Amino acid sequence: MARCMLVGLMVAGAALLAAGMSGPAAQSSAKSPAAKSPPAPAPALEKKPEQPPAARTIRGKLTPPDRVRKAFLWERSMDLRVPVAVDPKTGEFEVRGLRLGTYDLVIETPWGRLEGIDMTPKVSDYDALVPPPYRTEDLGRPAEGSFADEDRKAVRRIICEVKRYENKIRDLYLSGSADKAVALVELMMDGDFVGRKGDEITWRIELWYYEKNYDAWTTFRMRCLYRFRISKAAWQTWGWQFEPALGGFDITVDRKEPATVDYTISDKPVPEKGLVGSQLPPADKGRPKEPPPTDTGQ
Repeated sequence: MARCMLVGLMVAGAALLAAGMSGPAAQSSAKSPAAKSPPAPAPALEKKPEQPPAARTIRGKLTPPDRVRKAFLWERSMDLRVPVAVDPKTGEFEVRGLRLGTYDLVIETPWGRLEGIDMTPKVSDYDALVPPPYRTEDLGRPAEGSFADEDRKAVRRIICEVKRYENKIRDLYLSGSADKAVALVELMMDGDFVGRKGDEITWRIELWYYEKNYDAWTTFRMRCLYRFRISKAAWQTWGWQFEPALGGFDITVDRKEPATVDYTISDKPVPEKGLVGSQLPPADKGRPKEPPPTDTGQ
């Protein structure tokens, strides 16, 4: 009897369990859809490189084209050199997509080096990089006003009458505004000096910047472009002309049109603009080496 009752209870329990499984929970489980995997991400659109503004371009024409052996644009503050391909038939060239900065055009000719030079009176080499809203009279904004004869005479007195180590000095170019000026200066010592060997000389090309405060001109910045200690006989063979018409091309964020060049290369260097030899000077050897940064331990 007891065994029959136990069997009955087990059957009843199984029936109740089956009934429970067929209830709402089982129906919910039966009706729930199969788990879905997350949707695959949409393929990323390939970004096309942005085209540089057309205004970041320097184009022009050099004649006669057979006097161009090699050419490049030089942004001196960043020491950035951009090769220039000059058409051998027309002398035309165009360089697009330039970085912001101020560029000089340097040309290797049959008689030597023709080098553009920026003769704009600037406070800093980085004026062209200053965004328009932040330009001031002290940085970024072009100098204004006229450079009068008395201003020119005052600056030349500083150049020529101040006692210096060199025994020969001349300003190749001098330009300015009412309160700022810049001079490209050649300095040479061809007399006796300590440690001199044979006919050695020291020779430098520098940019000197001036400002006018309270009606008095003063020097506020100098930049040495080249310096040599070399035999005078070797130096006399160099052909090296500095040319403002080939320098100072500002590529700024607010520039609207490309910078243009139209220049005729002479058959020999002009004496008033540099050296009148016929050989290419070793310009890179004369560039001052910047000192390495000082380790401050920070």
